[in-house]
Amino acid sequence: MSSENNAHTDYAIEASELSKVYHLYNAPSDRLKQLLFGRKRTYFKEYSALNNVSFQLPKGEVLGVVGRNGAGKSTLLQLLCSTLTPTSGKLTINGRIAALLELGAGFNPQFTGRENIYLSATVMGISKKDIDKKIEDIIDFSGVRPFIDQPVTTYSSGMYVRLAFSVATSVEPDILIIDEALSVGDGDFARRSFERIMTMKEAGKTILFCSHSLYQVEALCTQALWLEKGQIKATGKPSTVIPVYQSFLDQLDNRSPQPDAPQDSTTQTNTPPPGDAGQTDTANDSATTDATPTDTPTTTELTQANSHTGARLTRITATADGVTSNTLHLISRSSNLHLDIEFHSTLKDETPQVAIAIHSAGGQLITSCGSWVDNISPEIDAEGNGRIQLIHPQLPLLKGTYYLGVLLFCRRGIFLHDEADPAITLHISQPNQERGLVYLPHKWQLASQSNPEQPNPEQPNPEAPKKAIATQRWQAINANDVSQTSLLALFEQVFGHTLDPQVWRWKYRFADTPGSVVLENKQIVAFTGGIPRKGLVFGQPESMIQMGDVMVTKGVRGILGKKGPFYLASQHYLSPRVGPGLQYSLAFGFPNERAGKVGVIRGIYNIVDKIVEPHWPPLTEANHTNTQIQMIDPHQNNQWEQQVDTLWQAMQQDTNDVAIGCRDSQWVKHRYINKPGADYLLAMVANSEQPNQPLGLLVLNHHINGTMELLDIVGSRDSALTLIEAARQITAHYKASHLFAWATPSALSWFKGSDYQSHKTEVVIPGCNINSPQHALRVKDRWWLLGGDSDFR
Repeated sequence: MSSENNAHTDYAIEASELSKVYHLYNAPSDRLKQLLFGRKRTYFKEYSALNNVSFQLPKGEVLGVVGRNGAGKSTLLQLLCSTLTPTSGKLTINGRIAALLELGAGFNPQFTGRENIYLSATVMGISKKDIDKKIEDIIDFSGVRPFIDQPVTTYSSGMYVRLAFSVATSVEPDILIIDEALSVGDGDFARRSFERIMTMKEAGKTILFCSHSLYQVEALCTQALWLEKGQIKATGKPSTVIPVYQSFLDQLDNRSPQPDAPQDSTTQTNTPPPGDAGQTDTANDSATTDATPTDTPTTTELTQANSHTGARLTRITATADGVTSNTLHLISRSSNLHLDIEFHSTLKDETPQVAIAIHSAGGQLITSCGSWVDNISPEIDAEGNGRIQLIHPQLPLLKGTYYLGVLLFCRRGIFLHDEADPAITLHISQPNQERGLVYLPHKWQLASQSNPEQPNPEQPNPEAPKKAIATQRWQAINANDVSQTSLLALFEQVFGHTLDPQVWRWKYRFADTPGSVVLENKQIVAFTGGIPRKGLVFGQPESMIQMGDVMVTKGVRGILGKKGPFYLASQHYLSPRVGPGLQYSLAFGFPNERAGKVGVIRGIYNIVDKIVEPHWPPLTEANHTNTQIQMIDPHQNNQWEQQVDTLWQAMQQDTNDVAIGCRDSQWVKHRYINKPGADYLLAMVANSEQPNQPLGLLVLNHHINGTMELLDIVGSRDSALTLIEAARQITAHYKASHLFAWATPSALSWFKGSDYQSHKTEVVIPGCNINSPQHALRVKDRWWLLGGDSDFR
């Protein structure tokens, strides 16, 4: 057994045949007998909490651990955190761990909150100097500042939890381990803690957490591991592991006596959002009666609109067959159910999303749906009052009593702001004897009555038109439904070289899915991807997508019709996402002219701009201007982020007439600093007379062929020429042959007057045309782009 550290691996955690065996004694005296007479007789029974567990977790991945109580989950996490020692096996941890097993377990109750911050952070290997820099942020996030110098033994459990969470997530761990919950504390703190964990995920931290919320595991994790009786039952993608585990739970429930009303579940403790097939403990006993109250409310009135911070449901109105009530009587496959859902939000820059979940009287989740899944966002006014409606036409539930819950989620559809479950009781009747939960459309047919001219749907008709056969040849699906390995194999096949898996994950980190794929005989033949990007269009904020990794295999590359793989992949990805009123207003990319024209012919793109390549000679020392250049080490310089945000604010004032991608510190950090294997040069440029007032940021790339590329600038238009001169000085310092850039004419106009030669390229910029050509063409010849706007350079 061993625990090792090795900084030169792609794995954050490597476990090989880990086992943990406990000795159980019937009485305390048996421990002494075992010590004295253990060679002759055994006084204990062995209990194997973990048995030969092996797995590897790559850096930047999120692993969800699921299993019933007593399956060995907590034992595994404690082994990873070194609070337990394995009986046998090998464990390798690469990076600093912050653990949230028993929150605050490492606190000394007699120490003050401030002293415990230093104690906990020191145990995690953080120097006092670094703690001094972070302590005020830790205290502010925890919300216990008025009591920070009091002994934590005087804290409430909520204060204890908040301080422990704040410490654990503020020390910038490489690996974050969480047991049982993604959010802690009261409502507002739970939301903020969840957002912090999501930020850590998006920053590429390795996360391992144990949760009974199967929906959260499937939604957040890139891998899943199911433990049962101390052994691994299944590992792999959550979309594969979770259904198998849920089926296992359902079989256990079917063996147990079913209660007359929903009971608290021992295997599932969260109301499952859309997509979760887990059980729920949210239906209460008062909602399980079949009797109709004599004075049934017509609507579900919830919280007062302005009595909260965050987001809360305020009213739910259900109507069917002309009746509005909390308890409705419907006829299966005949009644239309209409829901009117209202809420109030004080959240900034976020519109909450709405979901409904329908459970049987026994607590089984029958179905669910979420507004974000269908790319529909609720309407919300300036006062924060939101509303959305949902219609279930000809409700296909079969006879029985059902409970409908309404849930209010964050924009990702993961963090639960509020819920009313159950909110509506549905009593379903039907005019026949069919049994079950739902009606599935079907058709009976006698063999003697079948039409010989109608082919068997399982057999292809050799006389059918070739066009129809081609339509059935390919299937477009979400890229989340295929493995990353297969996507990387397609990349290597199409582009002729491999791509680091970490770069792929970095590229699509902020996307709900990397894109869409097209399958032929279960093999991937095409892919279209998209990377979310914040931006400004004529001074107004809009969300954009950068199209990327458009790939088609050689065998079907020439099939360019609207039923071909290229079109199907692009249409499947872009059509529900990009256009007026959709999730993303614009989409852009960097294809060559030939590929761009194919998209134009098929109606996917409009060419809205082009790329030129200016070249500048190095600036020798004799021609140096009165400029101060400071190369930035982002890990040492604590001021650069604030400086970049200030420069971006100034830059926005000069870009009100163009479309431009956001260039704040968050974007710069993700694009240039957090990119795996990146080695960009970042330089802050200032006037020598005012060194503390930067004129702009430069991002450069020194290529192995001896050239220097200007990838990006952040600064006002007035400083552009000074920034170019500084870039040319850096070019000379590195003895590069010349400085060059990719730029649209709009961006190149900022450098007018500098000594450059312009070269044509074959690169064009298409705008997504698939839903509204005019919407894309409004930015024609008005993009402001540099090479850094592409993730491929």
